[in-house]
Amino acid sequence: MRGHGTVRPIEGEGSVTRRRVGISLLAFSPDRLAGQGTYTIGVTRALLSRDRHDYVVFVPPRHESLWRTLLPAQTSLAVCGPDPERRTSRTLFEHFRLARIAIRQGIETVYFPHFVAPIWDRPRAVVMLHDLLLMSQETDFSWYKRLYHRWSYGSLRSRGHHVVTISEFCRRDILARLGLSAERVSVAPPGLDLEFTDQSIQGTEPAIDLPEPYLLSVAGAYPHKRLDLLLETFSDVAIGNPNLYLVLLGTHTGRPTAVRRLREQASKSRAAPRIHFLPRLSRERLPRIFARAAALVSSSEFEGFGLSIMEAMAVGCPVAASPAEAVVEVLGGCGWVAPDHTVRGLATAVAGALTAREQDRGKLLRAQARVLSNYTWDRAAQVLESVLEP
Repeated sequence: MRGHGTVRPIEGEGSVTRRRVGISLLAFSPDRLAGQGTYTIGVTRALLSRDRHDYVVFVPPRHESLWRTLLPAQTSLAVCGPDPERRTSRTLFEHFRLARIAIRQGIETVYFPHFVAPIWDRPRAVVMLHDLLLMSQETDFSWYKRLYHRWSYGSLRSRGHHVVTISEFCRRDILARLGLSAERVSVAPPGLDLEFTDQSIQGTEPAIDLPEPYLLSVAGAYPHKRLDLLLETFSDVAIGNPNLYLVLLGTHTGRPTAVRRLREQASKSRAAPRIHFLPRLSRERLPRIFARAAALVSSSEFEGFGLSIMEAMAVGCPVAASPAEAVVEVLGGCGWVAPDHTVRGLATAVAGALTAREQDRGKLLRAQARVLSNYTWDRAAQVLESVLEP
């Protein structure tokens, strides 16, 4: 068992203290893969590849084979816990049993890529808190999920867990609403997956047959995504653009009732024949769908980051967006942002984005350079490494 860690020189980075660190992937489920799932995979692989600490990765039996495929062959896996879909059992396991297992493994710090604020103080915990959406009234989360998270947020105040989030907007929000001290909250934004940065990979998957030109939306059918407003916006924009289509991707992650309502609204739109819903697709197919789009449209009222925004920028796709603070942060002046959260405001942003490929190539190049230089999994892993040491 390592009690104090060992010091090893890292080329170009001086000496670092190697620690024995646990990573809990017990809450991860590929059946519910969305932005948080993408983050979990990306940052875990980056941490293991950088090899700055000695990692033990906790995975449930159901997904052991999946993680053996996704993670480096030499990864040390600790297979334990219930099925992640048994959420109450899994939560109780992480709160009451995981600490004992980690201590027996000689682990000094446990990192939770999905939000868990454990009730124990030993080992030390580093907690990923993507955003405070659950404190908003504009969600369809169950009352008991809200209650549990509010209790968890309160436990962050009373314990010494370090918190990591994904944007400066979220950090400000966490500091203001939860009353944590500034030194306890760090920012590790997501990175671009290889399929969005390696041109040798792009185009290797068969193309999806889509009507062009099209606006693209990549969002789940959740209230804060405001896809109802997007449909209204497209109905207005379509009048002046008779050849334009709308393609919606990602709606499968919403509640079935919300998806049905959305499809019903689309069927009643005057632009209904030009609205297309895509099924769930592998991430390898996404770069070409982004790159072929006339523009990506984000109608969200709230985002913690805006993963699809970053991915669109990486492949030169113009972005039109409602003015959610984190989205504006990611765009960094390299997109078309609505003046307000109305249909008219978003339509104005869409109109600007639709002319970008012919009239503002410079902005698209700046957008691409911005995300390629600022958002990498290696950079996110560096931030985490700095807080994983006690």
